[in-house]
Amino acid sequence: MKIYLVGGAVRDQLLGKEPKEKDWVVVGSSPDEMIAKGFKQVGKDFPVFIHPKSGEEYALARTERKSGHGYTGFNFDTNSNVSLEEDLERRDLTINAIAQDDSGNLIDPFGGQKDILEKKLRHVSDAFSEDPLRVLRIARFKSDLDNFEITKETLIKINDIKESGELNYLTGERIWLELYKVSDPFQFLMNIEKLDVDNIFPGFIKGTSCINKNQNKLNNLSYFIHTAIKDIDVFCKKLKVPNEYRDLALLLNNCKDRVKGYSPRYNNADELIAIIKKLDIRKTDRLNNFFEIISDEYDFVEFFKGLINKIRLYKLDSSDMEKPGKEIQKLIQNAHLDISNKHISEYLDN
Repeated sequence: MKIYLVGGAVRDQLLGKEPKEKDWVVVGSSPDEMIAKGFKQVGKDFPVFIHPKSGEEYALARTERKSGHGYTGFNFDTNSNVSLEEDLERRDLTINAIAQDDSGNLIDPFGGQKDILEKKLRHVSDAFSEDPLRVLRIARFKSDLDNFEITKETLIKINDIKESGELNYLTGERIWLELYKVSDPFQFLMNIEKLDVDNIFPGFIKGTSCINKNQNKLNNLSYFIHTAIKDIDVFCKKLKVPNEYRDLALLLNNCKDRVKGYSPRYNNADELIAIIKKLDIRKTDRLNNFFEIISDEYDFVEFFKGLINKIRLYKLDSSDMEKPGKEIQKLIQNAHLDISNKHISEYLDN
């Protein structure tokens, strides 16, 4: 058996970037041999193995044959006679079809190094048009490598995928995963629009763009959903977006403008309390993320944070706890209003 470093790790090294993760391909082996060497198998029909120490993925070299719809509609051949070149040939882009052996030598049968130098995104073979997911991968790579150009030949292959109707078979989870992987979702959406496959995003707002300031993945994507999507619930349902992203996007939708529209100089404590209720200050992490997102465009974030801390510190007297529920609710409301009035006065005095 021979083991080669492949894909993104080799590409990133050639681009002068630190690889985010390492993937390996194993030539001339079998599931039984891999297990005997201590690897843990994670796929039955698509043999991928986890290294017992590094935790990195090692996949048996394979070939593919289209057998159905979508990116999962393939039969795989992983017998020990599959060569490294055959495995590289079924990959999406030439820049991702470069391997490196244990001596550091590069195996590049499809000209990936040349395309890196010439800044080209080029498909490896005709098999590219069999997998609709590759349209999204092209848009993602174009987002991360903005100065790269998609070749005319590859654009033709993308058009073949569009005309085949295969994009309709992409699952929401897989679309979300590609969106999750991008560093700039707004640039990704622009590329999706240029490729004229934006129908995979339900209810997006055409022409949406924004300077990406949020390095936090949760904040970044939640802000994107809030900004670029008309109907957040429909979008999140189709893509099966995790709840924490959906909930933060909805909070931005429901509260961002109202918070940004508040000024302690011109708005009273009643309005302030109404906003605090809408923010739901019980959700501490979500609230912190909300304020982090709007902090660059709003001057009174610390004013809100200070008030919320004071409200959280407020406790009812033990004697009040025995009163009827409605009375307790009224006491809390009055206390929060009093805290807000004092907070506004302190702010204005300072």
